[in-house]
Amino acid sequence: MEALTTAVSSVGLYFTTGIRWVFLLLAILILVRQIRSLLRAKNPSEIWAYLGCPDDSSVPLTHWENLMGRGRGCDIILNLKSVSRTHGLLIRDSKGVWKYKDLNSKNGSAINGMKVKGPTELKAGDILTIGGSDFTLYPVSLQERMSNIEKRKQRTHPVSPWPTLFAITLFQFFTVIQFRVSLGENFPAMLPVAFLLLCALMWAYVIFMRTFKRVGFEMEMIAFFLSTLSLAVTTSAYPDTVFKQAVCICLGVALFFGLCWLLRDLNRAKRLMYILMGLSIALLLANLVLGTIKYGAQNWISIGGFSFQPSELVKIVFIYIGAATLDELQQRKNLTIFLAFSVFCLGCLAIMGDFGTAIIFFVTFLIISFLRSGDFTKLILIVGAAGLMGMMVLRFKPYIATRFDTWGHVWDVPTEGGFQQVQTMTSAASGGLLGLGAGEGNLSDVAASSTDLVFGLLCEEWGLIVAILSVLCIITLGVFAVRAIIAGRSTYYSIAACGATSMFIFQTILNVFGSVDLLPLTGVTFPFVSSGGTSMIASWGMLAFLKAADTRQNASFAIRLDKKDEFENEMESRGPENPEDLFDAVGYEKGYEDGYWKSYEDSRQEYENSRQKRNSDYYDNDDEPLTLDDLFGGDKK
Repeated sequence: MEALTTAVSSVGLYFTTGIRWVFLLLAILILVRQIRSLLRAKNPSEIWAYLGCPDDSSVPLTHWENLMGRGRGCDIILNLKSVSRTHGLLIRDSKGVWKYKDLNSKNGSAINGMKVKGPTELKAGDILTIGGSDFTLYPVSLQERMSNIEKRKQRTHPVSPWPTLFAITLFQFFTVIQFRVSLGENFPAMLPVAFLLLCALMWAYVIFMRTFKRVGFEMEMIAFFLSTLSLAVTTSAYPDTVFKQAVCICLGVALFFGLCWLLRDLNRAKRLMYILMGLSIALLLANLVLGTIKYGAQNWISIGGFSFQPSELVKIVFIYIGAATLDELQQRKNLTIFLAFSVFCLGCLAIMGDFGTAIIFFVTFLIISFLRSGDFTKLILIVGAAGLMGMMVLRFKPYIATRFDTWGHVWDVPTEGGFQQVQTMTSAASGGLLGLGAGEGNLSDVAASSTDLVFGLLCEEWGLIVAILSVLCIITLGVFAVRAIIAGRSTYYSIAACGATSMFIFQTILNVFGSVDLLPLTGVTFPFVSSGGTSMIASWGMLAFLKAADTRQNASFAIRLDKKDEFENEMESRGPENPEDLFDAVGYEKGYEDGYWKSYEDSRQEYENSRQKRNSDYYDNDDEPLTLDDLFGGDKK
């Protein structure tokens, strides 16, 4: 019997030694593919209409929201003395309706001779008078709309999700086997069920979205892989809670899907703002009254054996409230509401003693405030006031001051205040590049090893390379979001994506640097990786804001697909019924092609000369015009 036990132990040792290389190769295959695809992705600007100017030029409108005036910060700069610095707003909604709003300008505005007193619909061909000068809104032609779609497709080359899904599935399968080897009799019965649930979820998600012709799953693949690591570190530290963690991943994906659907219609999304704000206030107040203290902070609520952190869920609402469309940014009351809500959240977190989360909220507040106002002076004053508040918190919260006392010299007190960081760095060093194997580490016995110190646990059991790749994934999400907002349709999507990105990156910095004593240990989680259901749900929820900012063709289901009936409605409302009539009806005095402005006559002549060539695009073999059904439903020739 002893010999059999020894033999099994030897087989397990050889398996663990070999499988570490398999895990490393799979992780590199999964993450490098997604990182490379996101960094190479291009979010092309879209032209939604043209604004005909008095000097016979045409300005392409590449955003849904456009500020017009003499100011340098305007989207459409009008160098006319009769025009105010911020004269008016030209805004398109998700249904394609354009509206103009005058911003209390000195000389006012008019549409077709009628003075504009509030948000007024501006139809194609209407005359918009600003400061005595006339402008005309022209729609883009059907050809140009089709061309824009083709360009987005050409510039969108996301990696296929199927090899990545297969690789993640293999990773999950071998992880379960590795835990069976390492844990032996302590192997939790619900572990295979938890991994099977996650595996089924990610396959079902991708298959479902592919049926709607969606592409570009890099963000989700990164989140699914990091969620797999979360199940692994949860098993190492708290094996009895692994199934609950898997359920929370499912809830997070459901929230992600719901938020993306909600953000498809900004009018619908904005109607929920006050409801969500009220729920957040109620949660934080309940936390103050009913909250329990863990690790020195009163940021948990326990109900029926389940505990959650309200502050994690409020993160989503904080971004939701902070984001705003361009017309809302011009209203002082919206900035006041966001400022009051921010002060309330930070005050509650300070009373709870949740210093780490308070810092994350404050940094996000600064970023959103700058995006909303562009005023550095006010931000400097806010930072100064926050510094004084931070000193008061350190004065009245001794345990937080203790963490700062040990910062930078934890090796001087390895058994007292610096115990967690010393154990983390020791365990991380012992893991090397490949790690000791899932379930083979010792850091899992230390408190908060799978939450605040999870980077050390990753290094110990999965290796330094996998741990660094996990950090690079979060950074890549941030880089992609910043690049995507340049072509953002609305300031709402841009501000929301920047807010979510700032939370992801700054939270990761605090978690990783805090665990290795480069920063004070503030007790925040690693997005998607740390164990904890509320943190997982919040991470998936914030990912929805990044997904909504993705303008690649068919890559984000937060953006509606171009549909045939949308073109039909545009054509019915504007008169022309075929592509050639659309070209004539728009009547551009100048066209834009290959980076040069061309006169209308030149454009028209080139159109006539190339008509025969374009027959293959818009006519069938019998020289009969193709219908919209042919253009959208059939094969384009």
